[in-house]
Amino acid sequence: MKALFGIFLCFILTSCATNHFKTIEGNWQQDFLSYKTQNTIVPKTNDKTIIVISKSKKKIQIEFDFNDGYENDKTDSIVFNFPKLTFKKTNLDQSSNYYDLTYHVNCDCFLGEMQSFSGNILNIKLNRVSAR
Repeated sequence: MKALFGIFLCFILTSCATNHFKTIEGNWQQDFLSYKTQNTIVPKTNDKTIIVISKSKKKIQIEFDFNDGYENDKTDSIVFNFPKLTFKKTNLDQSSNYYDLTYHVNCDCFLGEMQSFSGNILNIKLNRVSAR
């Protein structure tokens, strides 16, 4: 019985200890690392884009603030099953980009791919700027 309790306690402690994820909420900045595929040449966007991730009644909300005087780009179809984050970003012109990211503890960042409305697939990184 003691052995079973010890195994259970060990399992609980190790499963909790390996999850060093602070919180998804906060401000993030997107870095374009490289093209996975490049079908169309598209001008580079503003590097100072802030991605605001918040929660409201246990629902995650993500907005892209390009600091350009226009409305923030909105997202939908958000699925966050730690460490995976997927969502669709709707641009102001109603075209969409699709994100498929994985959280990495060692850099406190999300790494993954963004499929652009142009058909390009980009390798990207979301770096935490500040936590909420």
